[in-house]
Amino acid sequence: MGYQDSLFEVYKYDIKYDHVNEPIYLIPFGDVHRFAPLCDVKHWMEFLEWAKKKDRCYFLGMGDYDDLASYSERKVLNNDDLHESTQESLDDVYNKRVTDLCKEIGFMKGKLIGLIEGNHYAKFSDGSTSTQRMCQYLGCKYLGVSCAIRLILKKDIHHSASIDIYAHHGLGASRLIGGSLNKVQQMDNNIWCDIYLQGHDHKKSVAFQSVLYLSQGKRDCYLKKKKIMYARTGSFLKGYVCGKPSYVAAKMLTPSDLGVVKIELTPRRSQSDGMNLLYTDIHVSI
Repeated sequence: MGYQDSLFEVYKYDIKYDHVNEPIYLIPFGDVHRFAPLCDVKHWMEFLEWAKKKDRCYFLGMGDYDDLASYSERKVLNNDDLHESTQESLDDVYNKRVTDLCKEIGFMKGKLIGLIEGNHYAKFSDGSTSTQRMCQYLGCKYLGVSCAIRLILKKDIHHSASIDIYAHHGLGASRLIGGSLNKVQQMDNNIWCDIYLQGHDHKKSVAFQSVLYLSQGKRDCYLKKKKIMYARTGSFLKGYVCGKPSYVAAKMLTPSDLGVVKIELTPRRSQSDGMNLLYTDIHVSI
């Protein structure tokens, strides 16, 4: 396991908004496997066209943007016994893939919170990964394999609210929806957040849990409710295509859930103990 396979990051990202009760959209996307034979390019392009036109929309990369290369493949492709010229040729291939993909999602620049590392990525001869090169091209944060993100939704210097996210490309797989989301729910054993995200198993599923907590006002404590969201973030890699080989078909796995989850973060006001407070309401559609 290398450095990029284990890097954890903490990151703060500010989002400016003009009006309360007006949703801000957070779109985690990943498991695109863009240049794989079974990538659903039509579906991917339709998503990009939709995303380009969406107002107040921010994006978070969940890993596996391209199909090159798995861990075992990187062990072969990054062998020190390869000739320098062969390494340079591989770098050229990787660089073209990075450039082509970044052109497709270039409109996200300035609205891309960052990119998480997946388990499919290329490693250049200088040790950097294709995901790190994408971050350089798009001017966004490289978030390692796992990250805690605080989104600050800010109207002005006096009015803001935060949403905390714990995101990981994903580990393990389950044939059943409950087992898949159980892996996501287990993330709250590590860090207390509002939103927990994983990709990896190509499912697109969401669950919510409400918890109670004490909030202190000017004169007393109040019991308040907090909504926690858990999600697997989908894919753009088809599993079953007539006449084409697929590990999904070979292992009789469930078909991939194509597309993304769309999270709405809506700033709202509430009155508590005479104070005018801001909070963020969370909704999601799949």
